[in-house]
Amino acid sequence: MTQAHAPIKPRSPAREAWRRFKRDRVAVVCLALFSFYALTAGSAQVIELFQEGTKLYDMTLAEQGIDVAETATAPSSVHWQAWWGTTSAGKSVLLRVFHGTKVAFVVGLCGAGLSVLIGMTLGLLAGFFGRKVDLAVQYLYQTVASIPYLLLLLALAFVVRQGPVAAAYNEFSVGGLYLSEYLSLGLFNIIVVIGLTSWVTLCRLVRAETMKVRELDYVQAARSLGMGELRIMFRHVLPNVFHLVIINFSLRFVTAIKSEVILTFLGVGVDKEPSWGQMIADAKNELMRGIWWPLLASGVALFGLTLAVNYVGDALRDALDPRLKN
Repeated sequence: MTQAHAPIKPRSPAREAWRRFKRDRVAVVCLALFSFYALTAGSAQVIELFQEGTKLYDMTLAEQGIDVAETATAPSSVHWQAWWGTTSAGKSVLLRVFHGTKVAFVVGLCGAGLSVLIGMTLGLLAGFFGRKVDLAVQYLYQTVASIPYLLLLLALAFVVRQGPVAAAYNEFSVGGLYLSEYLSLGLFNIIVVIGLTSWVTLCRLVRAETMKVRELDYVQAARSLGMGELRIMFRHVLPNVFHLVIINFSLRFVTAIKSEVILTFLGVGVDKEPSWGQMIADAKNELMRGIWWPLLASGVALFGLTLAVNYVGDALRDALDPRLKN
């Protein structure tokens, strides 16, 4: 008499994707590295909240009572804040890199999030409804795509930084709390500019995939059962194109960080707080005096995060693509 075997419970799509992702050892290491960056950014934000207005990254080590000269000093083991040396003003490079990590994550998450939200919404509407909606969205993204990306980025950066948007931003408050107290104008400027300029690629992808999915049998069956158009779009179409959104978000995350570095280096980005772009911009003058460690520290931090996110994004794309299941 044979024993009855318990039925094998099928894996959910998320568990199946995670199982395939774990097969790539390098991707797992890069995910751990990305988690370390995220923990560093979160720690920098927590420390800043408890400083009560005192910004350690803007204080020299001598002002903090540490026996280090108020001038550029090479990396040393005198104090943990001097492990990556000090700037020409005697400020800790390590603390500025830590705060730059927080700025990078704010720009990456918010800028890429805004870009993905715009691209996903417009692409979904264009692909699902078609006709006049599709024509309007195509006209919009073709207009944006026809302008050189860097020129559009710089033009919007100047408009947001000096136009009426800046004045409205300084006056914006919710419950008596001003947004400018938590997010500097330069950082807000970067997020808005990146969100408004980098959504075209995702919009095209989501539009094309939505046009294909809306003709499938289960969508037609839901429509024949009297289900509303918006319900079909968000419940049946969006989940089947959302893998494109996840993958594109990882790519936009890196693009947003690199755009911040470019804009800050050109003088229209973050200006009142240290970021990797600001450190690289400052280092171009210090290199002539032989002060190389601030550039090396910010460059290594930027390279590590970019490498980790790019590799994790590639592995995530392979894990989520059903065509590569076998």
